Amino acid sequence: MATPSPPVTIASLRPHGVRQLLVYCRGKREGDWSCHHSGELPIEQFSAEETLRDIERRCRCTLCGWRRADLRPDYSRQQTTLYGGGWMMPPG
Repeated sequence: MATPSPPVTIASLRPHGVRQLLVYCRGKREGDWSCHHSGELPIEQFSAEETLRDIERRCRCTLCGWRRADLRPDYSRQQTTLYGGGWMMPPG
């Protein structure tokens, strides 16, 4: 049986250049439609010891009001640096 990995903390994200979290609503709106609302949260407002799981529990969607969020580190700055940050048309 695999041991569970330790929770992801704000302190563990900072050395990787993460400056914000991407938040995705997993709630349902009227008619059982998925909300799909999303936003960003700057990580400087959280203490180093806070875990993503704890922050998820406190999030509330501003569109539908649900408290079912999915938080992800935003690595877009690192990807832009690695891959140039643009689109390229193939020759032809």
